[in-house]
Amino acid sequence: MQISMIPAVMLIILSGSCIQSALGFGATMITMGFLPLLMEYSRAMGLSIIMVSISTLWISVKYRKSIRWGVMLPFLIPTALICALVNILSAKVSSNIMYLLLGIMFVAVSIYFFLFSNRISIRPTPASGTALGVICGIFYGLFASGGPTAALYLLPAVDNKEEYLATIQAFLCVNNLVVLAISLVLGRLDVADIPVICAGAAAQIVGMFLGLVIHEKIPAEIFGRVIYAFVGIGGAWIIVSHLL
Repeated sequence: MQISMIPAVMLIILSGSCIQSALGFGATMITMGFLPLLMEYSRAMGLSIIMVSISTLWISVKYRKSIRWGVMLPFLIPTALICALVNILSAKVSSNIMYLLLGIMFVAVSIYFFLFSNRISIRPTPASGTALGVICGIFYGLFASGGPTAALYLLPAVDNKEEYLATIQAFLCVNNLVVLAISLVLGRLDVADIPVICAGAAAQIVGMFLGLVIHEKIPAEIFGRVIYAFVGIGGAWIIVSHLL
């Protein structure tokens, strides 16, 4: 990777980390929306997932006593299994096709959050956890992004904001580590990427703490609508640019 790309990569990672800390998820939606513009899709996924792993691991450890493992496991197990399978199979798919599918997924998520997020409530049962886990695993395996589906399942299942943050970060952390291990085995990252990984880690840490400050200053629901409007526009741009 060219050294000249590092400032742009750092800005993308900082923005994603900031959103992740403010909303509980969303980092990979930003990093995977822009990093593939600078590098091959598979390498962008590897870099994105190692960056997000830093913040999810840190928050999971910090709030470890609030993690609701019993609620999470029926959802986590199918997600991790499907994620690993899909991630390995997706290595054979064209980067252009993957990026186009990513744009479609961004638009779909944006529409969902604007129209349906306050109208749909999923009961956290083993059956619903397994069904949503399969869907989440497909999203995670293809795009390294499963936060919206995880929020849909976990939010009504926990008692307070701290339990939600702890549980969803632990869920994301486990799946991030699964994708990261596969990415390393498949060679999506190598020794030449160490400088950008170090620079990205610094940006990740800054963005994480900046996001926590923003979370305290701005109502999360307003901030979320702005972010997902941006995600939807970005997804539409990806689709149009590829079709043209």
